[in-house]
Amino acid sequence: MSDIKLGVQLFTLRDKCKNAEDFETTLKFLDDIGCNVIQISAIGDIHPEIVAELVDKYKMDVCVTHKPYDRMKNDLDALIHEHDLINCSNIGIGAMPGNVHESAEGVTGFIVKCNEIIAEMAKKGKYLNYHNHALEFEVYDGKRTFERLIDEAPGLRFIPDTYWMQVGGVNPAEYMKKLAGRVDVCHFKDMRIVNNQQRFAECGTGNLDLGACYRTCKEIGAKYIVIEQDLCYDKDPYDSVKIGFEGLKRIAAENK
Repeated sequence: MSDIKLGVQLFTLRDKCKNAEDFETTLKFLDDIGCNVIQISAIGDIHPEIVAELVDKYKMDVCVTHKPYDRMKNDLDALIHEHDLINCSNIGIGAMPGNVHESAEGVTGFIVKCNEIIAEMAKKGKYLNYHNHALEFEVYDGKRTFERLIDEAPGLRFIPDTYWMQVGGVNPAEYMKKLAGRVDVCHFKDMRIVNNQQRFAECGTGNLDLGACYRTCKEIGAKYIVIEQDLCYDKDPYDSVKIGFEGLKRIAAENK
């Protein structure tokens, strides 16, 4: 079996993590299904020390977070301290802010600022991680924004999202090879087609070749794979996570 650790992105369970009591219930649920790796994202306004206490209580390995870009620019010391509390070295940004991706100049400004943040984080042993959607596959002056992030922010790590790479028009398993050595965490997000429209699917139940993605994750040195599902439609998010986590474990076993 590969030594890649498998887990859950809490964005899927955001409605189950709005306060400390709900957050604990969710961590207990994950512990009960054998999941002790999480990405913290979109939880409620819970005091960082309470988050840390509950993470420790349920022995959760926090592989990365998603935090607001404004805090990275204006509140970095406090943000780093919060990650020290949960023993997490990866601080993630979910997407470019606002409309900066709508021009080459906007992307340039974002990259310049990211490089400054990366340098400051490095002083405290932290790493900036970027999570893609489809917008990074827009082309300006003959170059995809994603390629600019790779080339112009050499200290940037990535959280590749299989679903959004597919939407962006690339083969996720092949494209991720560009990120060798720069991926600690990968999002496995599946896609199904319903009534001729793309929809999110529980991991392992859709059309993406996640087996090939898993093999690429091993090849490029990824340390974690977490399932994520933006919308669960007619299922309770707990049920979707249970199905998806079992699907992820099956994919891992078939591609070890």
